[in-house]
Amino acid sequence: MKVVLDTSAIIYLNDFRSFNEILSVEEVLEEVKDKISRIKLSALNLKVEEPKEKFLEEVKRIATETGDIEKLSSTDLKVLALAREENCTIISDDRNIQNVAKKLGIKFISIFNKKISKFIVWGKYCRNCKRFSEDEICSICGSKTERKPKIAKKIKI
Repeated sequence: MKVVLDTSAIIYLNDFRSFNEILSVEEVLEEVKDKISRIKLSALNLKVEEPKEKFLEEVKRIATETGDIEKLSSTDLKVLALAREENCTIISDDRNIQNVAKKLGIKFISIFNKKISKFIVWGKYCRNCKRFSEDEICSICGSKTERKPKIAKKIKI
């Protein structure tokens, strides 16, 4: 199996033998700080690649559509783009990464936490007006909007 690792995969996963090709981005390596994870990294036959811009733009567009863009770091976006470009499975416990991966048709594996069971499209919701808005501040009452599921569809896990 060909996989792309995010930081949580390096930290939580202990057995990498079932993967015949392991990829990641430079930013993931920079996020790994603890000694044990650095040792794991040094033992891996890991290919570090930079995703092409067209795949990164596609991921950003989809993450904006799902409402996950505000919760994803630039590293997360690159991990998703690399998995899309290389047709790999992502190994990540990040639920926002999993949500966008689902929308993009990218397979994913969760290590420590349960995989997502619903695909969610997030929206900005005004508690006072009880409606979704595109803005951070409700144009009707002036209240701050909050992130809330707009659409939630059960998925097979």
